[in-house]
Amino acid sequence: MALLEADRIIRFKVDMLRAAMPAASAVVFGDMFTVEGGFTEKCLELGCERALLVDSLETPNWQRSRLADPRLDFYKGDFSDPLFMQSVRESFSISVVFDILLHQPPLISTLHLMLDKTLDAIVIAQPMLKERAVANSLVYLPGLPVESGLYPLSEESPIFRVFDVAQVNQSHWIWAMTPSFLRSALAGEGFEIVHEDDAGDMENPEWIWWGCVARRVGGAEAHWSRTRPTPGLQEPTW
Repeated sequence: MALLEADRIIRFKVDMLRAAMPAASAVVFGDMFTVEGGFTEKCLELGCERALLVDSLETPNWQRSRLADPRLDFYKGDFSDPLFMQSVRESFSISVVFDILLHQPPLISTLHLMLDKTLDAIVIAQPMLKERAVANSLVYLPGLPVESGLYPLSEESPIFRVFDVAQVNQSHWIWAMTPSFLRSALAGEGFEIVHEDDAGDMENPEWIWWGCVARRVGGAEAHWSRTRPTPGLQEPTW
């Protein structure tokens, strides 16, 4: 699907992709809703030899695009599921993550699973909460009083709108995170932000459209994913 680059947000995301190039291959997470794999195809236009889309949704337009170009591939499943992600046995030069960390209940775990498939760099763009008095702020939105002023796009609605991206509810928009939070989360995974930019305020001026490119610089030896569930428990000797 051709992207409407006249739209400032789409153009902003494409600029983030350009900042991560050159790259030999790309894995794009959650690129189906409204764009039908458009950013996955854009990775090929920008020089990637292969691009994989990972999403739980699939559309006829995407099926046609994928069949028309052997450089495109698709894994259908939940990228927050560790067992599913183990089935993706390849690693890719870059990972692309647009607008999806906001509604991942296991936020840090999902980010870790994505970075585990990333050889060189990750590209992230999404709405972000502006920096707070305390750095590394992460706010859980469902149940937050409207008086907080932190709902990003609209007032709280009593209607359960599953696929309405212009509404804040448990089904879609769970987290409000600051750039410093994401910077720390990436650093804890061995990544350093080398490029960042924003596309201006959202409807709520407490929020901005923010993006970054973070490159792998190492790994944390004492990472939480390697911590034993029961400290001191010995491996069996038989």
